[in-house]
Amino acid sequence: MRVSRGVNMSVLAPSIGIWWRIIESYGLDPDPYFRAEGLDVVWPIEPGTRVAYDAIDRARAHAARDTGDPDFGLRTAALVHPSHIGALGYAVLASSSLLNSFQRMHRFIRVVNDDSHFDIEDRGNTFVVSLSVNKPSANARVRDDGMMAYAVALSRLNAGPETNPSHVSFSLDRPADIQAYDALFRCPVHFGSEHNEIGFSKKDAERQLPSANPVLAQMHDRIVIRRLASLDRDNIPNRARAAIMAQLPSGHISDETVASALNMTSRTLNRKLKVEGLSFRSILQDVRQDLARQYIEDASLTLTEITFLLGFSEMSSFSRAFKNWTGQSPSAARAADDEG
Repeated sequence: MRVSRGVNMSVLAPSIGIWWRIIESYGLDPDPYFRAEGLDVVWPIEPGTRVAYDAIDRARAHAARDTGDPDFGLRTAALVHPSHIGALGYAVLASSSLLNSFQRMHRFIRVVNDDSHFDIEDRGNTFVVSLSVNKPSANARVRDDGMMAYAVALSRLNAGPETNPSHVSFSLDRPADIQAYDALFRCPVHFGSEHNEIGFSKKDAERQLPSANPVLAQMHDRIVIRRLASLDRDNIPNRARAAIMAQLPSGHISDETVASALNMTSRTLNRKLKVEGLSFRSILQDVRQDLARQYIEDASLTLTEITFLLGFSEMSSFSRAFKNWTGQSPSAARAADDEG
C-alpha cells in the first residue's frame, strides 16, 4: 500500500481493509473515497504502515452518507478478518481464552490506534470491556458501531458463532430502529450509556479455547511489541522486551546482548531502565513469567522444550523459577490445567 504520509500517523493502515470491503459490498468503488483523503491504496497493504485517523474517518463517513444506510457500521461484523488489525488479530485468535484475548487487546490496542482504549473490568459474574477513541469523528455512530461490531464478531470467530455478550451498551443516543443491533448482538442493547462497553459472562470469557496456540500467540506478540516500540523510539522498556523475546531461545541473553540490539551500551540501557523504575533483570523475569504461563497451557510443548524456549540451560533452573513465580512446579501447573 502506498499512502500520503501526513502528520498524524496514528492508525494501522490495514484497518482500511474492513472499510474498503464494506464500501464494495454496496456496489460502490472505494478508491475515490480514500483518494479524496490523500490515501493511495495499493494492495497488499504493507504491514506496519500507519495513516492519519482523520483520513480514514472522513472516508468512511462520506461512504456511509452516500449509501444512506444507518446501519453502515454494523456491516463490519459480516466482514471481520484478523488481518485488519495486523499481528494483534492473529495473536487474539491464538489466545487461550476470550479473557486472554481481551488482555492482549488491552495491552496492545495502541498499535491499532494510538488514541484508543480497550479496558477490562471485573463485575462479579461478568467481564466488561469498554472501548473508546479519544478523538472527534465525522460520523461517530459509524465509527462506534463498527468498533463494537468488530469486537463481538472477532470474539465469535475466536470462541464460536454461538458466543453472545451478556449486554452491549453504546454512549450515543438510541437510533430510530434498533432491529439490526438486536439481530447482530443477540443480547440486551442499551444506548445513552456512559461508555461503549460489551459484557461477557465469566464462564464464556474464561473457557479454554481449542484454537489456543501459545507459541503462535507469542510469535505475534513479539511482532506487536516491535510495532509499539517503533511508534515510540523513546520507549526503552518496550524495545527491551521485544529484544528479550527475540533472544530468549538462543540461551545466550544478557543486558549486553539486549543493549547491543538496541544500539546502545549496557550501561546506557540500565540507566534508562532505572529512570522508568525498572531493571533488565525485572523485565527479563516478567517476559519469562508471561511466556511460561502461555507455554504451560500448550500440551504440544514438553517441559524440556519450554525450558529452552525461555532461555534456561537446565530444566531444574526453570522449575525453580516457575515455582517462585506461581507457587507450584511446572508439572503440577500442567496437571491442574489438564484437569480444568
